[in-house]
Amino acid sequence: MPNVLALLVANERPLINIDVTLLLNLGVWVVLFFFLRATLWKPMLALIDAREAGTAGAREEAARLDAEAKTLKGSLDEQLAVARSSASKAREALRAEGVRAEADLLGKAREEVNAAVEKQRADIAAQRVKLHGEVMAQVPELAQGIAARVLRREVRS
Repeated sequence: MPNVLALLVANERPLINIDVTLLLNLGVWVVLFFFLRATLWKPMLALIDAREAGTAGAREEAARLDAEAKTLKGSLDEQLAVARSSASKAREALRAEGVRAEADLLGKAREEVNAAVEKQRADIAAQRVKLHGEVMAQVPELAQGIAARVLRREVRS
């Protein structure tokens, strides 16, 4: 068996023949490499570099704008806090003024109502005295009428 293997190896041709065609192939490959590098790869690499540079510039711009937005948001928050504080103070002042105005109006209304009630009481007391006097003037006449009915005759006084 080893003889068969040695025989097969001895009868095969070499994989690469080193001759003029090898040198021609290498020359074509080198020329093709430099041609493709000049026409395709360099413009493609320049395009990729330009895109990355634009992206980096956009990232820097975005970072700058983000920092500016954070600064503006901070100042806006401070201004909102000041505005809320002043609005709260103004609201409290208006509420206190409203409470005072309400108390004044209620006090005036109470005084007017009390004055009207006192006047009505005085009028009622005067009417009571007047009616009492009228009733007392009619008492003898009414007593005579009642006595006459009870006794069924005319009573003279």
